[in-house]
Amino acid sequence: MHALFQPLPAPNRDQAAHDTAEALRDRPGQWARIETLGNPNRAANLAYRIRTGRHTAFQPAGAFEATARSSDDGTASVYARYTETASETRNTH
Repeated sequence: MHALFQPLPAPNRDQAAHDTAEALRDRPGQWARIETLGNPNRAANLAYRIRTGRHTAFQPAGAFEATARSSDDGTASVYARYTETASETRNTH
């Protein structure tokens, strides 16, 4: 084992996720199927990460709604929509 000192590489950014989030922001309030996965648990986890803003493309937390729906073939789709940011919610109430 050898130590090789070098700059830390930039983190990988999932451009597709950022493009999807931007498309949802362009059409607020409209549901869109954004992903189909082979495992319902993975779909539910992705929906949770979107709702809570843990997926960086879908920040801030609460700006997006997301849910997973299972299909008869064992796959599950994730649906999401942009609602509004937390700051917009605070300013209107």
